[in-house]
Amino acid sequence: MSFSLMQGQRGGCNRLPRSRRAWLAAAVIAAALFPGAVQAAGAQAGAASQPTGGIATPRPVIGVIDQQRVMADSTAARAASTQRDKFQDVYQAFTADEEKRLRVLDEKLSTERGTLSPEMFNARMTEFQSQVNEFQKLLQLKRRNLERAYAQAITEVQNTVVRITEEVATERGMNLVLYRSQAFLFDPKMDLTNEVIARLNRVLPSVTMTDPEKIDTETPATKKGGR
Repeated sequence: MSFSLMQGQRGGCNRLPRSRRAWLAAAVIAAALFPGAVQAAGAQAGAASQPTGGIATPRPVIGVIDQQRVMADSTAARAASTQRDKFQDVYQAFTADEEKRLRVLDEKLSTERGTLSPEMFNARMTEFQSQVNEFQKLLQLKRRNLERAYAQAITEVQNTVVRITEEVATERGMNLVLYRSQAFLFDPKMDLTNEVIARLNRVLPSVTMTDPEKIDTETPATKKGGR
């Protein structure tokens, strides 16, 4: 790709688009400040095309993708987030009801303390604390399973993104794809984001999150035959 700032004639001047002028300006500054690094990079690029051990190393043809925007604009990822929010609303309501019930029991124990024998009071306090512990364990399990179910749904979306990105890159003759955050400046023609989003929403318009209540909570070590 070649860029030119002005014609050879004194009065002629071809203006480049602002993004390309910024790209070229950065390259010119880098060449002026670090001439040795630029020469070394050129030497490495030339060496990369030379056979090494009988195998020719291909020259990099680079693409760029904005992973955050892909996930933000994915209808499937949005569907997974919506489903997770609904489960969270249910769990929050359950938590509020259970906390209210335990609060009533605690207040009742406080009022009965003066009328119960120490043994009876201690027995009821132990039972109350057991209910609190069980509630906390159940709540932690629900939250953990919810995050597992959501992670499974998002993983399905991400795996599809990888497959589609590979397809688009292959079609464009690219052999290296970088995240947008890894590329400070790049030609907009290298950006695969819009095409990946369009194909992703066609191939995977939605995703169904597993019901957290149905997730197997056993670990491999606790399953039958596990070691």
